[in-house]
Amino acid sequence: MLKRFTLALAMAGALVTQAQADEAARERLIDRLAATATLTADFTQETYGDGELSQEKSEGHMKVARPLKFAWLVNQPYEQQVISDGETLWVYDPDLEQATYQPVGDQIQRSPAMILAQPESTLNNDYDVMEAGDDALTAYRLFPTDEDAVFNQMTLMFEQGEIREIRLKDNLGQTTLITFSNVKTGVEIDPAEFDFTPPPGTDVFEQM
Repeated sequence: MLKRFTLALAMAGALVTQAQADEAARERLIDRLAATATLTADFTQETYGDGELSQEKSEGHMKVARPLKFAWLVNQPYEQQVISDGETLWVYDPDLEQATYQPVGDQIQRSPAMILAQPESTLNNDYDVMEAGDDALTAYRLFPTDEDAVFNQMTLMFEQGEIREIRLKDNLGQTTLITFSNVKTGVEIDPAEFDFTPPPGTDVFEQM
């Protein structure tokens, strides 16, 4: 915990402005993420505003396979599935019996999830990157180059080379913390895990 706190101070002190972004840090982050073609993990997600929890904590499991394939499966407090097969992104809410879909276009490819699913293209084109830490614990702070991005900075934390945390700060001052556990890399994932067919009776809408 002390080491994590010290690293947070380093990020605050050494990584102050977007102008300090480091091309070498970008390449090291790409190498870390591209070292494995697949990734699975359990996650918890919390969103804070003014230092207080502003949304219910969610829990679930994720699966990623490069390029552009991922499944973000929330099981608590409400079930939701966000699934991309590389061409179409589906969001399914079983409780509402509702699903939306949209092409995996440029906007989706610039999203935080695509940093894990397509690191080289996303990081080279859409973010400035800064770095702090050591071999055991390393943090990367990312700044979107798109002025219309929904968040203004994102921090990825690695421990012993594995992704452990993603922290997003949006333009409304809210912070979303995603913590990963049971991280496994280089595992075999059935391609069918990234396919989605709406169950019978589901209302289906195209996301415009």
